[in-house]
Amino acid sequence: MKNRYWLIIGLVILGVVLALLVVSRSNYEALQADLANLQADYDSVKSELDDIKKVYPARDFSSLEELKDWLLENDVSELPPAATVEQLYSKGLTIQEDALEDGYIISVDFEVPIYIACVAIIDGYLWVWEPESDDPFLYSGWGQVR
Repeated sequence: MKNRYWLIIGLVILGVVLALLVVSRSNYEALQADLANLQADYDSVKSELDDIKKVYPARDFSSLEELKDWLLENDVSELPPAATVEQLYSKGLTIQEDALEDGYIISVDFEVPIYIACVAIIDGYLWVWEPESDDPFLYSGWGQVR
């Protein structure tokens, strides 16, 4: 009878241990799933941050070649000619926005009576071009501005 008693106690203890193992395993699997989700979220945010770091902070072009290459990739100069000064200025603003998205600084300038130009700085010097062209030229008469 005494052996039977110990057998029952042993079986109860074994049952409790098995139940705890099953509960612990399901908790462990849930924790693994949470960690996998956290890792996926981290990877997504890190990728987004890496993309932002490529364009922020915006910078000047490092060379005339870099500016010319960028202008060739930008398609604003390939659009139909502007019919109004407002449309021409809008093209300049589009170039400015496109440059900023790619991490570059371009300004849009206008002079009276009606002259609109895009301006970039390379090695401290002003480079200017019309929004409907891809031909920058060094602005004469000024020294380094930066």
